[in-house]
Amino acid sequence: MLASPGAELGYGLAAFLGAVQGVAEFLPISSSGHLSLAEAWLGVDAEAAGHSFNIVVHAGTLLAVLVVFRRDLAELVRGLLDPQAIAWARPMWLALIIGSLPLGVVLLPGVEELVVRMEGEVRWIGAALILTAALLAFTHRSRPPTDDRASAPRLQHALLIGCAQLLAVTPGVSRSGSTIAAGLALGLGRARAARFSFLLSIPAITAATGKEALDLLGGDAPTHVAAGPFALGFVVSFAVGLVSLQLLLRLIEKVGMLPFVPYLAVLGTIALVVG
Repeated sequence: MLASPGAELGYGLAAFLGAVQGVAEFLPISSSGHLSLAEAWLGVDAEAAGHSFNIVVHAGTLLAVLVVFRRDLAELVRGLLDPQAIAWARPMWLALIIGSLPLGVVLLPGVEELVVRMEGEVRWIGAALILTAALLAFTHRSRPPTDDRASAPRLQHALLIGCAQLLAVTPGVSRSGSTIAAGLALGLGRARAARFSFLLSIPAITAATGKEALDLLGGDAPTHVAAGPFALGFVVSFAVGLVSLQLLLRLIEKVGMLPFVPYLAVLGTIALVVG
């Protein structure tokens, strides 16, 4: 049963949505799509508390990425200062910069407003979930190539993976799913594609979170929402995300992403039919 439009974002709902984000951000099933569907069916206004809350819980899962990949990040910093010590660091920095460039499209006038409107359109989200299922199915490989997990992708490959990440600003298109699928399609091994995908998420989510924080400080975001539920959502998304990310990294190397295809196809179909 759906909640009435404009339902209040209380502590219980915030904890639930934070847990949804923590699981769905790292599994290739679209956290933004799941959050938007849950908020639409529970009556949370996407153009009020919903969009701002989505950014906050994304920040929680960003912190989980920083914790899980803390050694990689430390080596990236060390390699920038001493290229002889960490040979892969500077090529990875360059690949991350190139891969992040396509997200500049989001800064164009009207793009963010379009994304927010799509967060409230259940049928659009359903179609995007089915698209994600198709991407995962198309790029699945029963015998994936093995390569150096630490090495950076080629710059042209990094740019194409960045374009896949741009596609994922659409609610329902999985960021991890689309970027890992792009890496696999370009010939990267599972571990290498997953590692680059999650490292690439750091500047993307950091930029989105920083922008939302500036909006909050500038008074552009909703002021009628209590800070407590936002804080709880952040903590829950971090804790659940920390566990989910570590489990997913193991799962991808062993079986790939094909097991998620039926779930996405069924959920997307339900969203299209129910609306």
